[in-house]
Amino acid sequence: MKNIGILYICTGPYVLFWEDFYNSFEKYFLPTMEKKYYVFTDAHEIYMEDNANVFRCHIEAQPWPLITLLRFSTFLSIEDEIRKCDYLMFSNANIVCNMPISEKEILPNYEDGEELFVTTHPGYYKKNKLEYPYDRNPKSLAYIPWNCGNNYVIGAFFGGTSEAFIRLSKTLKKNIEEDLKTNIIAKWHDESHLNRYIVNRSNIKFLSPEYCYPVGMDVYYTKRISGVSKQAKFDVKTFKGMKKPRSNNDLIKKIKRIIILGCRLTLCLRDTLLIRKCSVIKDAA
Repeated sequence: MKNIGILYICTGPYVLFWEDFYNSFEKYFLPTMEKKYYVFTDAHEIYMEDNANVFRCHIEAQPWPLITLLRFSTFLSIEDEIRKCDYLMFSNANIVCNMPISEKEILPNYEDGEELFVTTHPGYYKKNKLEYPYDRNPKSLAYIPWNCGNNYVIGAFFGGTSEAFIRLSKTLKKNIEEDLKTNIIAKWHDESHLNRYIVNRSNIKFLSPEYCYPVGMDVYYTKRISGVSKQAKFDVKTFKGMKKPRSNNDLIKKIKRIIILGCRLTLCLRDTLLIRKCSVIKDAA
C-alpha cells in the first residue's frame, strides 16, 4: 500500500486546530492510502499522539512571519524520515476535509509527467493575472516580472512525490535564506517563493479552489477541503501584529482599483518591451 506523509505545523494557539484536522482527514482523505502525520509543534502533547501514524516533532515557536517563511527548513529537519514516504504534502493548520477525496483527484499523474500538485488560490481564481499578488521586487529570489506567470496558488495546500517535494523544499529553503541574508522577506513569504518556483514548470498538477475552500465565503464550487476560521479560535491580528484595515467606501475602492490596474498594465508593457523573462528555477543540490 502506498503512503503519504502529511506535514503539519501548529505552534502556539494553532494546536487548537489539530484534532479537527486529524479526524476529518482520517475519515475522508485518501482512504485507500496509509497516512502518516508529522506534526511540528511546541506543545508537550497532542491529540492522538499515541497512534502509530502520528509523529510529534518538537520545534520552538517563532514570531510571525518566520514560522511560515521557514517552513521548508522545518520539513527538512526530518528529511531522512520523510524520504521513506511515497508522497508528501503540506496543509495549513486550520483546514478540514469535508468529503471523500480520492488519489486520482489529488495526486500527480505520472502519465502526464506530473510530480507536484498545487492549489489555485480562491481569492484569485479566474482573475486577470495582473491582479496576482506576486512579489515584484527584483532583489528577491521570489521576483516575478509583470509580464510573466499564469497561475497564482495558495501556500496552504500542496504536495507531490517525496522526491519532488524534497527538491522543492531544498530549493526554496536556499532561496529564502539567500533573501534573508540581504534583509529581504518576500511579499507573501513562503507563498511568494512557491509561486515563483512553479513558473514555467511542466510537472505541476493544478487543483481547483475546491481543495482550499475559503473561510467566510459562499462561492459556487464544491467545498471538498476547506479553511476554518482562525479568529474563532484566537485573536489572529494580535498574534501576527497586524493593524486594523482602514475602511473605504465602495466608490473609492473602485476608483483605486481602476488606477492600480492602469499602472499594472503600464508595468506589464514595460516588462514585455524589456523582454523580461522567468526561467525555470534550478533545483538546489
